[in-house]
Amino acid sequence: MKCYLLFLLVCAGTLHASELSVDSVDYSAPAKYLEITDSLGDRAKITAQASEFKGDSDLTTIKNTLKWMDRNLKYDANRAYTWRNYDDVMREKTYGGCADQSIVCGVLLKGGGIPVVWVKTMDVSWIWDFKKGRQFKSWSGHVFLEVYVDKKWMLLDPGAKMVYKDYSPKARILPGNRFAYHKGNDPKEMIMSLQWEEWKRQTETYFRALDESLLPVDWVGGTQLSTQAFVIGNSPYYQTMSQMAAEQGLAVAKSFNVQYDKYLPQAQGHVLLVETHNDVPIVPLEVLEKYFPAASQGLKDSGGTIKIGETTIIFLDFSKQLTGLKIEDSAKQE
Repeated sequence: MKCYLLFLLVCAGTLHASELSVDSVDYSAPAKYLEITDSLGDRAKITAQASEFKGDSDLTTIKNTLKWMDRNLKYDANRAYTWRNYDDVMREKTYGGCADQSIVCGVLLKGGGIPVVWVKTMDVSWIWDFKKGRQFKSWSGHVFLEVYVDKKWMLLDPGAKMVYKDYSPKARILPGNRFAYHKGNDPKEMIMSLQWEEWKRQTETYFRALDESLLPVDWVGGTQLSTQAFVIGNSPYYQTMSQMAAEQGLAVAKSFNVQYDKYLPQAQGHVLLVETHNDVPIVPLEVLEKYFPAASQGLKDSGGTIKIGETTIIFLDFSKQLTGLKIEDSAKQE
């Protein structure tokens, strides 16, 4: 009966191979984290390959390993969501993302005598969007390595080729504003994003129950107490518009002339200044009106200004700046 119940739990997806924890690592015993589990690949092949990267210091060994990976493995997005260990990656000579990149780097460093712990993180912005029920484009996280070098634990980001020497394993907020939520010695047991559907179920369960006090402040959920200006313009016009906004007591939050789908939603509820020439704004009207319907009426009926909801749009037509000025013929002035 006990075996049958265990089988039901596994099938229901409620039993995970590894409980999510950042407190299970015994940092006082680095040698424990030299182990290469069978799930990660052929131990003999790993240690043989790793021996080629051995340097006169552990940091040199890490540099050599990363350099070799960079030269011999190619990125392939199609490999991002299928479990592959060292043997699989070496056979295909590709990596699909930070998960299998960290697996290969981690086992090679272990094979070279450097203790390694895998660290799963999720982007803080994703966590807040998830917890607050806001839309997000993708599940966004990263995998780091904790490495024992020069008698201390450091943090390594294999993809960025960065090592952080002044690092405390107790830290929860890691580079890139990422929240560490799981550490371990066997990525297969830990459940990486390579095991896509199971990883999402595991991650969703964990962060739904996460205590929000562990996170940095949710800046997206903040309320701006003063009106801001967003400026659409090219140089040198955006500098002029920014100065004009500042003179009116507005803080310029962003000036831009690309990525309209990213920044126009942020301008809602504020003042939007738009560089215009001969009644033609530099932002395509169909793009502008996707977020501010009928904004083009401001060009025709409102003297260059229109209010849509809580947003004030001002079209600054620089081709008309000299209108009304009387310029006398220089010859008549003599």
